[in-house]
Amino acid sequence: MIRTEHVQAYLERLRPERDELLAEMEALAERERVPIVEWETGRFLATLVRALDPQRVLEVGTAIGYSTVHIARELGANGRIITLERDPERIAAARGFWERDGIADRIELLEGDALESLRRLDGPFDIVFLDATKWEVGDYLDRLHGKFAERCVLLIDNLLMSGYVAVPDGRQTHWTPESLAAGRAAAQQLMASDEWLFSLLPIGDGVGFGVRR
Repeated sequence: MIRTEHVQAYLERLRPERDELLAEMEALAERERVPIVEWETGRFLATLVRALDPQRVLEVGTAIGYSTVHIARELGANGRIITLERDPERIAAARGFWERDGIADRIELLEGDALESLRRLDGPFDIVFLDATKWEVGDYLDRLHGKFAERCVLLIDNLLMSGYVAVPDGRQTHWTPESLAAGRAAAQQLMASDEWLFSLLPIGDGVGFGVRR
């Protein structure tokens, strides 16, 4: 948790009741320890998609397709999301949820290593959402060079890492020292970037939010 308990409790009281599919996905993720975005992050993604009406969205890190559902539900008639995942069991689970939700025709899933998949993709992408290993953020952005739309929006999840990016090294946490260092480095580099106008928002587990200058 990266907010005070009373603020967190208030935000949770504001949440509408989950629909059956999202509730099932959240229960599966908790039971199987599958990393998915927090509900507030999914809502933020959905709101942005609805506001921007992108034609092409790229998601790096599908897991069981929870964030993909939030995004795909709000795509316009011509919108598509391409999502990348390498775990066969998670891919099968994600496809099953999308079929049940009636959104599978808006989604293209590429199986395999994300960096290899990115090499084969053509742009431009209107929104890019990175929700995979933090130490590869720089590599993902390098592979996507020349594939961003002129006003592409960049989103990166887990940049606050339960708040542990803000505490001294050596404190016990489920995040590895390498992940913490990579998260800090990614945020610092993007904040200082000439290409991206970038902010770090305390939504969910910390969402990096940038737009090309």
